[in-house]
Amino acid sequence: MKLRLLVLFFITCLFNTLYPQYDSNTVLALQEKLRPFQENDQIDSIWFYENKALAISQKISYNPGIAHAYGSFGVIYKIKGNYPLALDNFFKALAIYEKTHNEYWILVQYSGIASVYYLQKNYNKAKSYYNKALVLSRKIHDKRIESDNLCNLALLYGETGQYEQAKECLEKALKIDTEMGNEIGMVHELANLGELYNTLKQYSNANDCAIKAIALAEKNEYPYILPSCYMIIGQVKESLKQNIEAESYFLKAMKMAAGFDDMQDKMKIASGLSQFYANTGKPALALKYYKQEIQYRDSMYNEENVKKTVELEMNYEFEKKQAAQQFENDKKVYQLEAENKLQRQWRAFFVAMIVLAIAALIFAKRAYDNKKKVAKLMSDESSRKEVLLQEIHHRINNNLQIISSLLTLQANSADNEKLSEYLLQSQNRIQSLSLSHELLYESNTSMEINMKDYINKILIYHREIVASLPKKIEIRETVETVLFPSRLAVPLALIINELVTNAVKYAFTDQDEGLIQVTLSALDNDNNWLITVSDNGKGLPDVSQNRKDSLGLKLTGILTRQIKGVFNSKNEGGAFFSISFSKNQA
Repeated sequence: MKLRLLVLFFITCLFNTLYPQYDSNTVLALQEKLRPFQENDQIDSIWFYENKALAISQKISYNPGIAHAYGSFGVIYKIKGNYPLALDNFFKALAIYEKTHNEYWILVQYSGIASVYYLQKNYNKAKSYYNKALVLSRKIHDKRIESDNLCNLALLYGETGQYEQAKECLEKALKIDTEMGNEIGMVHELANLGELYNTLKQYSNANDCAIKAIALAEKNEYPYILPSCYMIIGQVKESLKQNIEAESYFLKAMKMAAGFDDMQDKMKIASGLSQFYANTGKPALALKYYKQEIQYRDSMYNEENVKKTVELEMNYEFEKKQAAQQFENDKKVYQLEAENKLQRQWRAFFVAMIVLAIAALIFAKRAYDNKKKVAKLMSDESSRKEVLLQEIHHRINNNLQIISSLLTLQANSADNEKLSEYLLQSQNRIQSLSLSHELLYESNTSMEINMKDYINKILIYHREIVASLPKKIEIRETVETVLFPSRLAVPLALIINELVTNAVKYAFTDQDEGLIQVTLSALDNDNNWLITVSDNGKGLPDVSQNRKDSLGLKLTGILTRQIKGVFNSKNEGGAFFSISFSKNQA
């Protein structure tokens, strides 16, 4: 019956390994792993986990998981500049969310679609989807998304010269963020309103917005917007002919922008300074900042332009080489047709060699794939053996515990005190063996035991015994943290068990208190080790009185020889036993 259960256990494990059971929680767990990658814009990691989530979602027909993956792919393709694929994925996600009437995620897809159309400069469609998103955000009372969409619409209206509509959207967004206490959102809206008021020549409003934006940005330690705000104030002062103050703000904006990587801001500020100095009759300074403007513009566009130029040159060179090669090939064809049969055979020979090389590559690829399969099979087999070994240790430990319990019951019911003592000693030894299998079962390394934990557990057992005695006996240990193979650890544990048992039984017959000390320490290197068991009792009897028939001492001697160690005993303030051994020889 036990064998059948064991076989059934392994069959179940194997089936679950080969055919894992997926559900929607698996998909949600994968998507939860995306959060740190999304926060750090790690696109490759997002792509990896979303692909896994999509595959599982499609397998179990989990529509929310499928839609979420499509939405993420839309964002990734938008970042990569592949706008057709971005739209395709956003619309796929939208179709699923519309079927399930998930209004929040419908709103998210509207915003994504609108942003792609905006990047494509298809402003009519972008405006249409931003408006849809705006209506839906109001319906579900999501003020944050409503504010974002108003800002996006304002940007779109600004691009198309509809400044009044842009101003209206920004003012509504500012009102929402003010009510929510979103001060970072307020900073951006005030800065954008300042630029817009400047464009509309409403200089007082522009100046007020810039000053408010600066105050909020400094309060929230958000310095990135400050160059734009100083630029706005500089433009206002220039429009009001307050040239000294205007110059001060322009230069302040340029100085602060130098600490950031926003080339667009730097270019705009340099352009503003160049125009300002040109208008105020300072051509040298105007030229200086005009050059800076060109430099920043080049930094923004030069890399892309160089790349395009190189690609064009490479394509041109490639086409030239292709044409020349074609001419040479045609020439060779005519020559080959005029040559004799031997030349044609050489050509056939080379073709045959290429075919053979391709065939060899195919066979090599197959051999490599087969090797990978064999390696995987071996890895799986090793894992199964590991599980089986752990199960064997577990079952041996259980059986030893059962035997230990039976011996305890037998000892408790025995009429002969000597027999009861022997049974309890045997139970004690079996307990030491059981501890070794328990540690092997719990250990990550299947064939090594942590001696500190092992000896501690054995001594805990003895402490429980001496706690029940009328005498006050203390057991201390000083054991280094070391891993020993089980074939060495078990004999050492049994030796310690026997010596501590003898000390408890014989060392303190004439004392009310006693101390037993156990040590395990390295000698000159990590290979040579020393175990000591000592007490402060009455000490060892002389040779004539020595208990040569003691089973415990006989067992200690046998176990010492088994590990090829050296056993010594002496009186040193009590009985003192030492066993020195070499880890390699043992």
